[in-house]
Amino acid sequence: MTSRGYSMLFTFGLFALAAWAVWEASHWPIQASLMAWIIGVPTVLLLGFELVRQFMGRATPANADQATDAPIPLTGALLETDEIVDPVEQRRRTANIICWIIGFGVAIWLLGFHTGITLLTFLYLRFTGGESWSMTVGLSVVVWLVTTFFFDCTMHIFFAEGKLFAWIGVSSHQFYTGACQVFSGLFK
Repeated sequence: MTSRGYSMLFTFGLFALAAWAVWEASHWPIQASLMAWIIGVPTVLLLGFELVRQFMGRATPANADQATDAPIPLTGALLETDEIVDPVEQRRRTANIICWIIGFGVAIWLLGFHTGITLLTFLYLRFTGGESWSMTVGLSVVVWLVTTFFFDCTMHIFFAEGKLFAWIGVSSHQFYTGACQVFSGLFK
């Protein structure tokens, strides 16, 4: 089997798993299934699109007589060029991603979901993503607003306090309850 075949098989496996998860969530109570649907439906749609894209075949060369049976390079599917990355650079990038994932986990544990996600989004966008200050601040505020409105106000899922706030005896639940009252006042 070619690398294209393995890629299609892998994509189909993910597609089937995500579709099964969405289907199973339809039998759950609405509050439990809502999160699975919000994550699962876009995932199923994107995986379906990717599966169709992979199934449709190879990239069309500008010159038809230059056509080959070579598979579409997977590393450069979203890039304009297929750059060859040095193994040292690959390891550096992998370590960077792993550190950010661990950092997000530690920030959520230490500061709580809303504060941790907002802070690490800000740091990631500014220092790793290289975004402008206005874009970084704007997107970080949007992340905070969406997570607070969606989880706390709409679904009434209140996350545990961050350990740092618990250690110093500060509660953020009153703050988020007040934010939900402001949100509900805006949408009446």
